[in-house]
Amino acid sequence: AVVSTQSTGELKYEVFMKLIDDDTFTQSDVKGLVAALTFILRSSLRTDVESTSLDSELQQLGFPKEHSGILTNTYTEHNNKAREALRRSSLRYPAPTIEWTVDYIASSTSHGKIEEPLINLKINNTPCTLTLNKLDVLLAELKTASKCIKNIKL
Repeated sequence: AVVSTQSTGELKYEVFMKLIDDDTFTQSDVKGLVAALTFILRSSLRTDVESTSLDSELQQLGFPKEHSGILTNTYTEHNNKAREALRRSSLRYPAPTIEWTVDYIASSTSHGKIEEPLINLKINNTPCTLTLNKLDVLLAELKTASKCIKNIKL
C-alpha cells in the first residue's frame, strides 16, 4: 500500500486499519510505520537504489527477510510509475507574476545623448531595472537554468 502510494498519491488506510483492529499495533504505531516506509521508499526512488541494496538495508533495519522481499519486489514492479509520480510532484513553484515596461531614454540633461532602452521588471512585486545587455545575460542564465532543471534525474 505504501509503495502504490508513491505512484498514485493516495494512501489506502483500510489496509492499515486491519492492523489496528487486531490489537497488534496502536494507531500511532501504524502511523509511524507508514511514515518510515514512505521516507525509505521515497529516498530509494529519488536516488535510484537497486532492489538488492534496498532488500539488504531493510533487513539491516530489522525487517524479516520475507517482508523485505515483498517490499523489494513491489518496489521493483512499481519503480518507473512511482518515479514518474515523484518527478511530477517535485520542484513545484507557483508561476511568478511579472509586470514590465520599457523606457527609451533618448537623452538626459546630465548625461547628454543616451539612446538606450531600460527595461523595468516587477517580479512578484520586486522591482528591477535592466539595460538591454543585462536583460540578455539574465535571459541566457534563465535558459541555462531551465535546461539544467529538465536534465535532473530523480
